Amino acid sequence: MFTNARAKKFFSYYKPYKRLLLADLACALVVAAITLVLPLCARYITKNILESNAPNALAQIYTVGAIMLVLVVIYSLCNSFVDYQGHMMGTLMERDMRAELFEHYQKLSFGFYDEQKTGQLMSRITNDTYNLGELYHHAPEDIVLTIIKFFGVFFILLSINVQLTLILFLFLPVIALYAFYFSGRMNRAFRAERDSIGNINAQVEDTLAGIRVVKSFTNEETEREKFAAQNNHFVMTKRNAYKNEAYFYNGMVGFTQLFTVAVVVFGGASIVRGSLDLADLVTYLLYAAIILEPRACYAL
Repeated sequence: MFTNARAKKFFSYYKPYKRLLLADLACALVVAAITLVLPLCARYITKNILESNAPNALAQIYTVGAIMLVLVVIYSLCNSFVDYQGHMMGTLMERDMRAELFEHYQKLSFGFYDEQKTGQLMSRITNDTYNLGELYHHAPEDIVLTIIKFFGVFFILLSINVQLTLILFLFLPVIALYAFYFSGRMNRAFRAERDSIGNINAQVEDTLAGIRVVKSFTNEETEREKFAAQNNHFVMTKRNAYKNEAYFYNGMVGFTQLFTVAVVVFGGASIVRGSLDLADLVTYLLYAAIILEPRACYAL
């Protein structure tokens, strides 16, 4: 948990880039809104034009299609801004953190460096700042996208069919718990892998820095054994990371397929009972793809 001081420090890196952050969030908001609107346009064509045999149906379809095309163009422009400028914001913040950390390194005592491995310190200033930069970039926009899409889809589907919506959304707590558990395991595994890389860097740095001593005392075999131990440990951490990654992503794919099956089965039963029509079932399938997309699942 953040203390007040840590939270203040965390958010302080956004301060120089407030305008860029607000623009990024505004574009993310537009992207989320358009994502919710496009299935409604498809539903309007299917339900209000095709099923009702509306006059001038072709002209109406072209009109709605033109509106959808404009929305897709706006979506692409906003998504490009989020992808490019958002990543640049994260990169600039990464630069600031790296410069601050480097300055801090220079103020530390000799005793500190005697107790620390150089490879680990290098990993902190390279890999860790990169990961923090990605967090600073993705966290705000992913939170906005996930919240808007989740509640938007929920209320839109609720307005179509309350019973089917509640049945489908009962799946989400199970999916959320699964995603939370295995994403945590996956993140810890990748953290261990990065630490292992730091240990390899430290081992290589120590060996190369003292290469004259190693050769003088013919300790090459000892150094090879030390390196092999670190290298094998890296393989073990990498295996664990990939295993948890496979559990997470393949589990989410499985839940996505189950959710789609549930939409088809319960939606088909609702059509038989007369409480749902085919256009609404198509709409449910489109929104199911939105709410279970990878970014939303990872944000859980």
